[in-house]
Amino acid sequence: MRLESAADEGKLSLEDIMRVVTDIRDSQAKYEKSFNKACESMDSQLIENTKALKAQQEQNEKLNQLIESITSENKELKKKVRALEDRLENIEQYSRSNCVEIQGIPVTSNEDVLTIVKDVGKALDLTVSDTMVDACHRLGAKQSGNNPPGIIVKFVRRLDKEEFLQRRRVKRTLSTRHIGATDDRPIYVNESLSPARRALYALARKYQREKNFKFLWVRNGKIFLRKEEKAPVRVITREEDLD
Repeated sequence: MRLESAADEGKLSLEDIMRVVTDIRDSQAKYEKSFNKACESMDSQLIENTKALKAQQEQNEKLNQLIESITSENKELKKKVRALEDRLENIEQYSRSNCVEIQGIPVTSNEDVLTIVKDVGKALDLTVSDTMVDACHRLGAKQSGNNPPGIIVKFVRRLDKEEFLQRRRVKRTLSTRHIGATDDRPIYVNESLSPARRALYALARKYQREKNFKFLWVRNGKIFLRKEEKAPVRVITREEDLD
C-alpha cells in the first residue's frame, strides 16, 4: 500500500498521517460550526431588520394618514377663513352703501367741505341740503401723483346717494369750473369702495385693458364687466373671477 510504502521509506508514518487527517477533520468541524453560527446570527439579524422595517412601514402609514387628515382640515379651515373674510368685506362695503367719493377738486385754505358738496350738487342740478348729508370730509390717504385727496360723502338715505350718482352719469362734462373755480379740472363722482374692493376694481381695470372689454362699472358696491353690447355681464367678486 502507498501509505505503508511511504512509511517504509521514512517519509511519514501511518500514525502521522492519521493525526494530520484528524486535525483536518477537526479544523473542518470547527469551521462548519463557526459558519453555522454566523449563518444563525445573520438569520437572527435579518429577522430583526424585517421586524424593524415592518414597524417603520406601519409608522409611515400612520404619518401619511395624519398628514392627509391635517391637509383636509387645513383646506376646511381655509374655506372658513375665506368665507369669514368675504363676510367681513361685504359688511365693510355695506357700511359704505350710502357713500360716494368725489375726486379732482383741489384743496383750498379754510375750505368748507359740505359747501363744496352742495356746489357739486348744484352743478348736477341737484339741491343738497344739510339734512341729506350725514358726514363728509377729505380722505386722509395719500394720493398718487399731484391728484388732490378726494372727498367722501355719506348721505342719510341711499336714494339720495343714488340720485347724486345718476345726475353725475347724465352730466358727463363735470369739472371744477362748474363749481366756480378758475381752473378746469374734471370732477369724478364714484361709489365709495372698501380697500379690498378698490384693489379688486384696479385689477378689473387692468383686465379690461388687456382683454379689450368695452364696459366696466360699479353698482351698489359690485363690480361688473361686459365684453361688448350684447355680451353677458360678468360679476367680479374676487380675483379668481378674472381668470
